[in-house]
Amino acid sequence: MNDEVETLLNGEARSRLPLVRQVLIYLDPFALFKDASRGPAPARERALSYNRAMRWMLVPYIRRWLAIAASLALLISPAEAAAAQQGMFAIPMAAVAVGCCIAATVAAVTVAVYLLLGRKTFSE
Repeated sequence: MNDEVETLLNGEARSRLPLVRQVLIYLDPFALFKDASRGPAPARERALSYNRAMRWMLVPYIRRWLAIAASLALLISPAEAAAAQQGMFAIPMAAVAVGCCIAATVAAVTVAVYLLLGRKTFSE
């Protein structure tokens, strides 16, 4: 799995993937990071070092998820007004609000991981 991550950094390799997998990589902030929680200590250290070196990749994901959250937040008011007029719009309005919350949460978690990867040491 860790070798696959380095292969996916190449745009040409990603372009050969199925569209669904490309969308998942586009939306998953941690798809191109290595698992630093498994394996022997040297392998975990190498994975953590790789993740720290590649933390810059999280910035576009943060922007992307903030844009998604902002777009959905702008849709809440019109959806709420439509739901007030006709009850059938209540479920789409709730879906927009939940989507906005999920996007904001993904952005917040990504910011937290970005900041934690920037730390020099972790408490154990």
